[in-house]
Amino acid sequence: MPMAQIPPSLQDLANRFNQAQAQLQSVLLRKQQYEAELKEVEKALSEIEKLPQEARIYKSVGNFLVPQTRDAALQELKDRKELLELHVKTLTKQESMLREQIEKLREEINKELARLRGGSPEAAKGGG
Repeated sequence: MPMAQIPPSLQDLANRFNQAQAQLQSVLLRKQQYEAELKEVEKALSEIEKLPQEARIYKSVGNFLVPQTRDAALQELKDRKELLELHVKTLTKQESMLREQIEKLREEINKELARLRGGSPEAAKGGG
């Protein structure tokens, strides 16, 4: 079927499908970045918790290393971990919603293609 003959309804479905796919890729990338940072934070927490209370800890601030107490470092990492976990949870929900949306759009596209071919939706899926 040449592009010029694609009905607007099918073009709209295809555009929405592509948009949802792009959003899903963006969500997955951000989720992956947060999960990687979360692993780093958990590793740092684990290492700092092993240190004695009076241990010297330095925090990187721009081009400088600034001394910090063990408790302050632990609290900062725990706060960051909590925030990262919240981001991951939110993105997981978005991922789930987008996957559902993509599946519904896929079904609508198949129905529209079947209608255009004058057949049943099952024929468009290749299910016979």
